[in-house]
Amino acid sequence: MRSRQWLGRTENYHQSKEDQMTAWQEKLVLKAGESLKHERSYMKGPLQETDVDLYVIVNAQGDITGEVKLTDHTAIRGFQRTISVIQTDRAGNTVVNESWNP
Repeated sequence: MRSRQWLGRTENYHQSKEDQMTAWQEKLVLKAGESLKHERSYMKGPLQETDVDLYVIVNAQGDITGEVKLTDHTAIRGFQRTISVIQTDRAGNTVVNESWNP
């Protein structure tokens, strides 16, 4: 992966979109036999600067065991991206709540 130096900060600019999108899945806590099913996507904010993807976690029998909310926000000023993932179990308890800047 190549990087560049800009104003004293090193940034990776050749990380593929696919690499960025699978990185959040590695943060999830899934049990054996569980998988993700995409439910819907929407955008929010005055300039549609936030992309939200909602997933359900299903087990091998097809029962819903939890939910995942993935948020990709680009700041209007500065264009800094923040990706957040929140995983909850069936009872609504938070299992994973992480945010990072790619």
